[in-house]
Amino acid sequence: MNSFDKSISISDSSPAGSGNLPKRQVLVIILTLMLAQMMAAIEGTVVSTALPTIIGDLGRRDLYTWVFTSYFIASTSTTPLWGKLSDLWGRKSLYQAAILIFMAGSVLAGVSSGMTMLIVFRAIQGLGAGGLFTLSMAILADVLSPRERGRYQGYMGGIFALATILGPLAGGLLVDYAHWRWVFFMVLPLGAISLVMSVTHLELAFTRREARVDYTGAGLLLVWVIAIILAMELGGDSWDWVSAPSIGLLAAGVGGVALFVAQQRRATEAILPPRLFRLRLFNFSCAIQFISGAAMLSAGIFGPLFLQVVTDVNATRSGLLLVPMMLGMLLTSVSAGQVLTRTGRYKAVPIFGAVVLTLGVWMMSTLSAESSTLTAMAFLFTMGCGVGAIMQVLLVAVQNIVPHDDLGAATSASNFFRSLGQTFGSAVMGVMFTARLDHYLPRLVPGGDQLDIEALIAVPTQVHAIESAAVRNGIVESFASAIADVYWWGIPVTALAVILAALVPEYRLREKAAIGN
Repeated sequence: MNSFDKSISISDSSPAGSGNLPKRQVLVIILTLMLAQMMAAIEGTVVSTALPTIIGDLGRRDLYTWVFTSYFIASTSTTPLWGKLSDLWGRKSLYQAAILIFMAGSVLAGVSSGMTMLIVFRAIQGLGAGGLFTLSMAILADVLSPRERGRYQGYMGGIFALATILGPLAGGLLVDYAHWRWVFFMVLPLGAISLVMSVTHLELAFTRREARVDYTGAGLLLVWVIAIILAMELGGDSWDWVSAPSIGLLAAGVGGVALFVAQQRRATEAILPPRLFRLRLFNFSCAIQFISGAAMLSAGIFGPLFLQVVTDVNATRSGLLLVPMMLGMLLTSVSAGQVLTRTGRYKAVPIFGAVVLTLGVWMMSTLSAESSTLTAMAFLFTMGCGVGAIMQVLLVAVQNIVPHDDLGAATSASNFFRSLGQTFGSAVMGVMFTARLDHYLPRLVPGGDQLDIEALIAVPTQVHAIESAAVRNGIVESFASAIADVYWWGIPVTALAVILAALVPEYRLREKAAIGN
């Protein structure tokens, strides 16, 4: 008997006799979740096109990257905490708190009078975003059965992709026709509507568990995640990789991980329960999410860089040319959800996604100085299709087999490992790219060993202002070759995702919601 034919006793810990909520109420709840997720997803990308104007107004160009880093650190490091606390205290009040925190951060960011203030308030936004992304998916799992959930989870993934497209567009329009401060204010109506609807319609039956929160584990989690993200985000940029800050942060991160794991084994209510890691599907899912997170971020970094340097597209247009990748994610995320709901089967979908992702990575490895903008967009579309087919389907599969008491923790773990994949992926690929660029420039550019590589990467559009055709063409070819090499080394990594997806066990999707009216 294969695993699909087996019933999953571990998932039968839902409250006995719970029935489904009325369909109208479920639809209103889904709309509530979508509005909040749209708010957080837009703010994750909207700043990219507005930031040059913001810096021109507030100054401190040296703090440029911290506007993004502070948001990412806060959202990633707190994601597991939101999930675990929702298992202990219930999700409704925490969800509403996340909305309020995010809205407060948005208002404060919009009235910032300096870059330091903006960075701090972006971190507050990130704190709220960590809760919104995790709790939205957990609440959806509360009110819909895994089989029904496939369709709507796909829509939620589509909302994320759509918001990623709209964010930069909205940012550019607001900067051009209003003021950069509206970049932060514009999402407030979405949050306000979602908050009101959560008060009036989000009724979740829940019995608060009288258990002691693992504050020690929470503290250790924050320490090692923040240390590793800082090391990965700032290493090779703010300081050398082989330097006291990098080594110190990495040592703190590794030590923090060891202490955190030991604490989780002792804790009664662990932040990331060790019992989850005894589930083969959970382990494979987290590993695949890690890889897909790295791949998705690579497209967001090297796609625009290739378009700016090789095809001579300006920064704004290069961001817009990522739309095909997001459309690919939107297409397969929604389609994969429909497949889940109609068939009750999920294993073939992440296999398909991993294969398509690997194909897209291989395509990117064939890019050259002669490649056109359309070619690069088609390759990015392929990568987007692969990522979209992976993310939501694996989350539903994991939620299907974990006890309801661990639903929040399992959901947050999926988001957490994808974010860690983005962190490690950006650092490793950044180092590889710089090393390969350093390899090609002296060979392809007259006097290439005298060029400032960091300056070229920081302002890639300056390449086409170089008068010497030989130097300019050599730099373009060096960039194209270095980017292709990064993706060439990525092929085995995404191929590993194919193998892991093939090993994912398949269980029958439950047709009963976790909780009812």
